Amino acid sequence: MPSSTESSEDESAEVTRSQPFTSLESLQRSQVRNKLRRGIRDSSQAPEGAAAPSPPTQRRQPPCRQLIMHNIAPLWNESSQVYQLDFGGRVTQESAKNFQIQYCGDQVMQFGRIDGNAYTLDFQYPFSAVQAFAVALANVTQRFK
Repeated sequence: MPSSTESSEDESAEVTRSQPFTSLESLQRSQVRNKLRRGIRDSSQAPEGAAAPSPPTQRRQPPCRQLIMHNIAPLWNESSQVYQLDFGGRVTQESAKNFQIQYCGDQVMQFGRIDGNAYTLDFQYPFSAVQAFAVALANVTQRFK
C-alpha cells in the first residue's frame, strides 16, 4: 500500500500531465506549487515532538548588523607640544600611522610603530585577524601617497 507521500506525488504528477501548459515557465510554477503543498501536508503529519520540516523557500540571510566604529582622537600634550594617544606602552615611537579604533566606547584595535620599520597590531572582537590586518595595511599604504 503506498504511503500518503507517495500518493500525493502521484497525484501531482497526474495533474502536471493532464494540464496543458503554454510555456515552460507555467509548468515550472505548477511543479513548485505542488512541492510547496506537499511540504505543508508533510509538516502537518509530523509526529508529535518532531521538528516539522520547513517548506522549501529561499534561504534567508541573517540580518545585517551595522558596526559603527570611530578613530580615537589624540589629545594635545602641553608639555611636549604634540598630539598623543595612550597605547599602554605597546607603541614606542611617534608616527602619523599610529591609530586606535573604538567600538561601543571600547578600544578594539590599535596599530603603531615600535621600531624603525616595525609596527604592532592589537585587535579584538569584532575584528578578525584578516580584517584587522586589512585595516592596518590600508592605513599604511594610504600614508604613502
